[in-house]
Amino acid sequence: GLRIQLVDQDGQSMFALGSTDLYDRTRKLLAAVEQSIAALPNRIVISGHTDATAYRGGIDHYNNWDLSTDRANAARRALEDAGLAPDRIAEIRGKADKDLLFPDKPLSPENRRISILLLRETPAPPPASPAEAQPVTPAK
Repeated sequence: GLRIQLVDQDGQSMFALGSTDLYDRTRKLLAAVEQSIAALPNRIVISGHTDATAYRGGIDHYNNWDLSTDRANAARRALEDAGLAPDRIAEIRGKADKDLLFPDKPLSPENRRISILLLRETPAPPPASPAEAQPVTPAK
């Protein structure tokens, strides 16, 4: 399928630090993505990614797995708020720091991202015409 990567940059995060709260510019970016994919029939998978910095939010047992999943879900809500049909969502994934964009720089902000994958789906075959649906009787 087609993968769209929304990547943090140094000083330009999509979310408040250690949070699932989207910045307004991130909501606008996700709305623009929704407009770009609105006419396509593909279902989508949304994945959240963190860098390798350990989560320090003070919540017991909450870690980068939870944060990345919750951020992917926040992106889903923003896409739906922008008009994406909920039945287009196939899956929400949290990847934590296990699929780094820059493995040689695990603490880089560019590893924090949201991936939107438009699934490649085989189109359904067209319905048979009435003439094709009739059994053929061999001539005698």
